[in-house]
Amino acid sequence: MKKISIFSLLISGLKLNFLQASWNFERLQNIGFLFSIYNILKVIYKNNIDGLKSAIKRHIEFFNTNIFFSSAVLGMISRLEEELDDSDPEKKNREIENSKIGVMGPLAAIGDSIFWSAIKPFALLTGIGYTYLMKFSFESFIYGSLISIITYNIPRIFVKYYLLMQAYYNYQKLFTLLQKIEFQHLIKIIKLNGMIFLGFIMAGYFYKKDLNLIPIKLIDNFLLIIIFILIAMALKRKTSISNILIAIIILSVFISYIIG
Repeated sequence: MKKISIFSLLISGLKLNFLQASWNFERLQNIGFLFSIYNILKVIYKNNIDGLKSAIKRHIEFFNTNIFFSSAVLGMISRLEEELDDSDPEKKNREIENSKIGVMGPLAAIGDSIFWSAIKPFALLTGIGYTYLMKFSFESFIYGSLISIITYNIPRIFVKYYLLMQAYYNYQKLFTLLQKIEFQHLIKIIKLNGMIFLGFIMAGYFYKKDLNLIPIKLIDNFLLIIIFILIAMALKRKTSISNILIAIIILSVFISYIIG
């Protein structure tokens, strides 16, 4: 019978926001991880003081991974602490340490690639783009900041708590779950959307007639070239529903542009 409630998991997930509050050069995020899992350890080892001491000692060791994907480690380790037999402390300690070390690296690589190189730049671009188009007014700085914060934190919160629950309830299938998600494809989609949004910002900027920086006819020709390039790129790849939809959308926009 499980001892850990969903509420305890959510509290630990909330405490993960302070994972790097006590970051140090020797063991990096170890204190933050122990702080996050401590309330769960107290529930598991409620009547076993020696077991609690061993668990604290175990989790004060080196720990380092992506701060948002750390919830997967927390969920998996919580389940192992709960399920592994206490009759052989050395074996339990070894299995938990090996499991923790085994997932920290891959999760760090995946998380850093998604958040630092894709989601974070995209979130900043949305806020800056809004501020840019609104002529840097005081209100645009406020709303632009809110847009960036919301854009960044929606996927952060979802990934954090989704991985926490999945890692706890299906810890044996954690790697299978991660392998099913095409992270590289997801990163490409985010970056592509960022480039599209950047193009939208620049189009909105140059479309203003009072700037008179580039002739409108030259912009029309440039947009026409871009549209045909995107169509060629979509059709060059293997035929799929997504590529066909991309081509249809681009053609629809082009036709509407010509008619309008």
